[in-house]
Amino acid sequence: MKDLINKFISSLHIFIFLYGAYTTWIIYDEHLVRMTDLESQFPSVQEEITKTKKKVKLIQEFKKKTDESKIRVEEVAKNIEAAQRQLPPEINDSQILGYFNQEIGSLNIKDPNSKPGIEKAGTYFISKEYIVTVNGTFLQLLIFFERLASSDRIYNVKSLKLVNNQSGQRGRFQMISGEFIIEAFRYNPDFKVDRGFENVETAAE
Repeated sequence: MKDLINKFISSLHIFIFLYGAYTTWIIYDEHLVRMTDLESQFPSVQEEITKTKKKVKLIQEFKKKTDESKIRVEEVAKNIEAAQRQLPPEINDSQILGYFNQEIGSLNIKDPNSKPGIEKAGTYFISKEYIVTVNGTFLQLLIFFERLASSDRIYNVKSLKLVNNQSGQRGRFQMISGEFIIEAFRYNPDFKVDRGFENVETAAE
């Protein structure tokens, strides 16, 4: 019995070696299985990386174009606001009617009658109508409109109605009865150009 034990003890290192070799083989085999699994996943991972790179490139290009668009929109918005601020801050009825009557009188146009009409808000400005009726020659009325066009203030002839005056002529010129609506404008303090950037950024968040 003692000899058997001694023989077992003398052979114990062989068993330990074999057990270690077996354990190492098990670990190596598991490693091979894991590596094979990872290698099988590599093509799909590589494809995802390629797709992601393309998406990142597209996002970068879109951001660059968006930034450029923001700059252009901001320039246009500032130009609109600058042009808007060139309009007078108010509309003075007596001042405008006085200007009309002065020009009409200097041209010796007859029977002038002018009165303020309605005021309405537009996108960039607030406009007010003035109704003017006169009797004069076509040349006189043409000169009057030319003076309106060269005035320091911006005016717009919204409507124009001309008919022959039955009362006769002035010299060799036919008298004309005119009725027209002239618009004057003022700065709209409530208007602000909508850049649209805030809405886009909020939606993106």
